[in-house]
Amino acid sequence: MQSLESPALAAAVARSAGIQSRDEILDLLPDALFIVGSMTDGGRIRYANPRAAQLFGYQTSDLVGRSIEILIPQRFADQHRNHRRDYACRPRMRAMGAGLTLVGRRRDGTEFPVAVQLNGHEDAGDRTVIAIVRDVTEYVRMDQALTQARDLAVSANEVKSRFLAAASHDLRQPLQTIWSLQSILGRELAGTALAPHIAMLEDAVRGMDQMLSALIDINRLEQGAIQPVIRDFPLREILARLRSEFGYSAANKSLALEIEDSAEFARSDPALLLVVLRNLLGNAIKYTARGAVRVLVRVDGGNLCVDVHDSGPGIAPEHVGRVFEPFYQIDNPSRDQRQGVGLGLSIVQTICRLLAHTVTIDSNPGKGSRFGVQLPRGVASMPAAAAEAALPRAAATAASQGTTVLHIEDDPGVAKAIGMLLRLEGYEVIGAASRDEAILRVDGEGLRPGLILCDYQLPMGNTGDAILREIKTFLPVMPPTILLTGDLADKHLEKVKGVVDMILPKPVDVNLLLRHMAELLGQSKTTAA
Repeated sequence: MQSLESPALAAAVARSAGIQSRDEILDLLPDALFIVGSMTDGGRIRYANPRAAQLFGYQTSDLVGRSIEILIPQRFADQHRNHRRDYACRPRMRAMGAGLTLVGRRRDGTEFPVAVQLNGHEDAGDRTVIAIVRDVTEYVRMDQALTQARDLAVSANEVKSRFLAAASHDLRQPLQTIWSLQSILGRELAGTALAPHIAMLEDAVRGMDQMLSALIDINRLEQGAIQPVIRDFPLREILARLRSEFGYSAANKSLALEIEDSAEFARSDPALLLVVLRNLLGNAIKYTARGAVRVLVRVDGGNLCVDVHDSGPGIAPEHVGRVFEPFYQIDNPSRDQRQGVGLGLSIVQTICRLLAHTVTIDSNPGKGSRFGVQLPRGVASMPAAAAEAALPRAAATAASQGTTVLHIEDDPGVAKAIGMLLRLEGYEVIGAASRDEAILRVDGEGLRPGLILCDYQLPMGNTGDAILREIKTFLPVMPPTILLTGDLADKHLEKVKGVVDMILPKPVDVNLLLRHMAELLGQSKTTAA
């Protein structure tokens, strides 16, 4: 490659542009250009084009013959001389000060950021350095603006995360009270003219719960707060949960819910896979007006495919590619929040990416849709018969009659509403608002509960699992335990699982709570027998 000092190159450019000399070419450059002598003449400027003089506030004649250090702030002059000396020993084309912020100094003393490109040249034993200098003030301003915008976005995201973490508990508590009171009214007013209105209230509460859960889940996923725990487990554990949780909502819409059993083992995080399938099944039931919703399991080589089929309206081809986008809702252009916020499928895709699972969609407008999750097959860790025996068994509703429940809850509204509901179901309820009250009931008053229902976050920094561990020391046999929580972090989940029989998120679907209580009591009586 020929240098700017090449007579042949200069002549060629001059002829093509009608320019008479090399200097005229250099004078037209949009960037400042200097030709600087080697160490033998102290790094004096031999040539400066008009743009260089303009940029630094000099006349061209004022620059030629002076040291290049006059264009550098005094505090950097000695450092620059050392760099210039090193470069003279190893001249090459390179950017000056890579990774550093370089500063130029104008004649009036003002400073400004610059970018400098260097290239060594030798002609008949005479060494010079060509330096191209560009004012990067605007680039620096843009970078600072982008950095500031990024920092503001990060800060806003952190504030949002802290707010949602607080909302997780503070909003779920009153929502739990509303849901419990709605259930009481539903039971008391069943068969009356007010029953349809109570059913509408239940739909509204359920919608609020779904929106709150979706917002909190997507925030935790965005923050990387959810870390998967991959293991092999019987898939029927999840299928049984889905059958129990969604049976009521499907029956309420007169839909047939078919969730086939499976003896397969899956390799995944069971808690996160349950969230994925809950969202898919909940969507299927929500958008299906008549017919059936089915969950089928099939084997595909080394993978399992869990497919959720519905007989709903289907999805048009132009929407299929967008249904996993956050807040995207096909049938809700007016953003009616009673129909949710459109985060369910976004959560599904985010979790599947986290687990390295594949989610697929196949839809036929007017006939229904199929959402599928493909995941690795697991290795059976116990015989099929033992796995089946380990599944929860439903108990008769008579299990509630005369059973004493110790309910540990500090929120007065939640405690009163759930207490009223359980008494309507035939339970005897003994309340405790703190760790001290709970210990007093068991140790001081000799209470022997048939089941303990406990909140996770309690006064004075106490947690439900710690209280249950302490209660266990006072009882000859620990009864079934259910922990209710609105803000249990994933890092605490495993330690809590070792203490309680079941963890349910607040606000808990009271019908689901009652079914799980009956199941645990049924298991307890079977074991005692």
